Amino acid sequence: MMLWQSLLGLVLIASFLTLGVWLEHVREKPVYQRPALLSKPRFRVGYRALRSALFLAGWGLLLDASPRTALVLAFVLTGAWAWKVALKGRAHRQRMIRRAFERERSRDPAASDVQILRRILHSLHPRWGEELIEQIAADNPTPEAVADMVVRMERASLPSGFDPSRLLRR
Repeated sequence: MMLWQSLLGLVLIASFLTLGVWLEHVREKPVYQRPALLSKPRFRVGYRALRSALFLAGWGLLLDASPRTALVLAFVLTGAWAWKVALKGRAHRQRMIRRAFERERSRDPAASDVQILRRILHSLHPRWGEELIEQIAADNPTPEAVADMVVRMERASLPSGFDPSRLLRR
């Protein structure tokens, strides 16, 4: 009985993780390719409730059946979460863009800094569009400044008064 309870708990937690990966995958698609269901507020509420229920039920079953396994899984999930936070962090982005800038500079020494930054931005986010990428590279002439802007845009935490449509007006 304990083995089945542990396995069921692990399956429920794996389902929780799979649903999270699925949503991230769907969010990466262009808006017109996403399922229409995602834009409904009721779906989001139900989705969060389902994921929470899967996690709590799986965690409860696993903790009841095998506390050691639950503790190991807690460490693994905490480590994975910390790794994800670190990868999305400002310091990692700055190092990543700085290294890419240096590699691109050594590959093409005749290119200007803005051209190199545009290439890097385009490789990171090709769907942002040429005009937005050009504006970001022009306004942020260093790799560190570009990294800061990329982090802010990815987190959707732009400065107050920032209007992206202003970048597209010419």
